[in-house]
Amino acid sequence: MPMATTHFQGLGVVTPSFSSSHSNKFLLSSRSERKDGIFMVRSDAARVLKTEGRKHELLVTNAVATKGGASSAASTSKSGSGHELLLFEALREGLEEEMERDPCVCVMGEDVGHYGGSYKVTKGLAPKFGDLRVLDTPIAENAFTGMGIGAAMTGLRPVVEGMNMGFLLLAFNQISNNCGMLHYTSGGQFKIPIVIRGPGGVGRQLGAEHSQRLESYFQSIPGIQMVACSTPYNAKGLMKAAI
Repeated sequence: MPMATTHFQGLGVVTPSFSSSHSNKFLLSSRSERKDGIFMVRSDAARVLKTEGRKHELLVTNAVATKGGASSAASTSKSGSGHELLLFEALREGLEEEMERDPCVCVMGEDVGHYGGSYKVTKGLAPKFGDLRVLDTPIAENAFTGMGIGAAMTGLRPVVEGMNMGFLLLAFNQISNNCGMLHYTSGGQFKIPIVIRGPGGVGRQLGAEHSQRLESYFQSIPGIQMVACSTPYNAKGLMKAAI
């Protein structure tokens, strides 16, 4: 049965596990250097590391859930033979592909529209899909999370963005008592196919309220599924699978 999905991302460059002797290779400062250390995302599901001296390893398994039917979200991709993506770019690409595939997919949150999101995950989506599908909201997490839940109850597939994970504490009642419970307390009358996503952690060296990691708070809520991406490859795959 469809369930609410909470999708979290880390901030900054996400790196795979590696030995301590190689750790300094991943302390990269500039965007161009970071680009040299990220993954290739390929439409044929192959993934490789560009960083010199690293072995090609299968670091991610089962990252993309396969849905049935010819219009499968996991079976289609805009990717060519391969292209480089930072994590936020991979999230955007996955979201854009799902919005193209299904007109019921919409995005809502603070600054997600013409500003393109605080971390640019939704950059360029508002001009392409319009203000009704990429909806800027007031600074009121409890309210727009509730709006997303209501939209999901009517058959839409909203993606609600919390600007930072700590801000989603203000929507904890909606996530716990409505996202997690409504399907069951309604006797199965309602399904809540909503995705709630947002970044967390100290990668951007922001203030305390912007840098929390609260997965342990949300994983205790029955009725929701929580995923946390670790690479650009599975960031895109998990976004598409969650939607």
